[in-house]
Amino acid sequence: RKHFDIHDQYERVFAYVDHHPELAPWRPYLHRKMGEHCLDILAKRDRLPPSDRAEFFRRTAAMFRRHTPAGARIDGEVAVLTGPYAAYLARRQAERAGRELGRRGLQVRRAAAGRAKRGVFAMAARRPLDPHLVLYAASSHRGVLGDPAAVYYKAREIAPQLRGVWVVRDATDSRLVPDDVEHVLLGSPAYHRLAARARFFVNDVNWPGTLVKRPGSVHVQTHQGTPLTYLGADLLGKPGARLGLDVPQMLRRADRWDHSLVANRHSELVWERAYPCHFASARTGSPRNDVLVRAALDGPGSGAGAAFRARHGIPADHRVVLYAPTRRDYRRGGHADRLDLARFAADLGEGHTLVVRLHPCLLTGPARGLGLAELHRRGVVVDATDEPHAEEVMLAADVLVTDYSALMADYANLDRPIVVHADDWAAYTASRGAYVDITAVAPGHVSRSYDELAALFASGSWRDAESARLRARFRSRFCEFDDGRAAERVVRTLLLGRSMPAPDAVRVPGPATGHDLLAST
Repeated sequence: RKHFDIHDQYERVFAYVDHHPELAPWRPYLHRKMGEHCLDILAKRDRLPPSDRAEFFRRTAAMFRRHTPAGARIDGEVAVLTGPYAAYLARRQAERAGRELGRRGLQVRRAAAGRAKRGVFAMAARRPLDPHLVLYAASSHRGVLGDPAAVYYKAREIAPQLRGVWVVRDATDSRLVPDDVEHVLLGSPAYHRLAARARFFVNDVNWPGTLVKRPGSVHVQTHQGTPLTYLGADLLGKPGARLGLDVPQMLRRADRWDHSLVANRHSELVWERAYPCHFASARTGSPRNDVLVRAALDGPGSGAGAAFRARHGIPADHRVVLYAPTRRDYRRGGHADRLDLARFAADLGEGHTLVVRLHPCLLTGPARGLGLAELHRRGVVVDATDEPHAEEVMLAADVLVTDYSALMADYANLDRPIVVHADDWAAYTASRGAYVDITAVAPGHVSRSYDELAALFASGSWRDAESARLRARFRSRFCEFDDGRAAERVVRTLLLGRSMPAPDAVRVPGPATGHDLLAST
């Protein structure tokens, strides 16, 4: 009966208000809030035993009537406190019946909509596949992004006979699609008609499980970078990392792939292990990295990098330090503050700008409210998490600081310094798992504490000869097939069925030190 104490607590609050006339304007709000609070307790079955519920209601109703302000309007949920307990029970039963009726009605409507959509698909599927129709999607249908976007724009350039249509999630994402890009909403009748006739499907994640793959259609899976940590079937042994993921369903969807794009032989081994399905690996390189490869000989002040700097007011002569941490599976919400960003920005000193880009899955989470948004508002750092195109952010950066993010393999194409901040490597690998010991094959110096990280920048070691040697070793292994023509190679060989020279083969060295988890499992 501990919840009965709520009445005494509210009596003390009302007594306090009575002794402080200046608080009188708050009485109507307090009165309504008291009624809503007590009704909330009563509505939750685990709060009160059934034998005490009627008494709790009567006490609440008596207190509610006793403290009703003069002229107060009693409406809405709290109006039941002006009547008997039997009326309250009748209202609750009516609400439950209404919710059940609504739930069943929703099921009926969804079933009918599903039948209608299947009917649209079935009617369109009576017609032959359109050999020139390509459906594109990226980042769970969020827009024209990543590798699929690079393939799409290259196809527009060299294969204008191909009709490219993007599938986006909803009207909000639709507004972000450029005006000259044809697109449809996921699940719409137009989507089902196109999905029934498209010859090619290009995506960096999986298409919905409801999509039926017609004989003759070709699915090209671009992925989202080089896999350094566990994915797919390897997550079955990592319950924390696969929370909310249906791995068997992922594998069923992956069984629709025909081609899996890889930027290196490491990725080829990982994708074939993590997704043991019926696809062929295509050594094309990563299409979204073409722009990075081409910019490798240019400075960060040109092209898209200059546009990013100008957009965020970064002086042209500033050294841009990009901090891009990955998510943490051992933390609720996926975010962990591994650095004091204000301190790091201050320690970098004049002439430096700290740019922060969180993992895309944290875009709408609470992580950005834990100080990052305020630091951005004050001009201490630049928050680039909202930037849709990671390539522009990387092009603007002079040096990358990351932990275990696959972004390091993309950024390495620029041949600019990289620092790996691995202060929680043991905890991270225990919760997520990794195919390689990133601290052993790192593309630059490794720091294991903030003091070590600050010392690397204070001393200039972050760009010394040893960091260049480590980066060259990393590039030879993880940038193997990235030659700046990946998107063209995908279009010519996979969409048009023509031949094109493969990327120059590069010897893949094993890690100089440490334990290669991929080779040992």
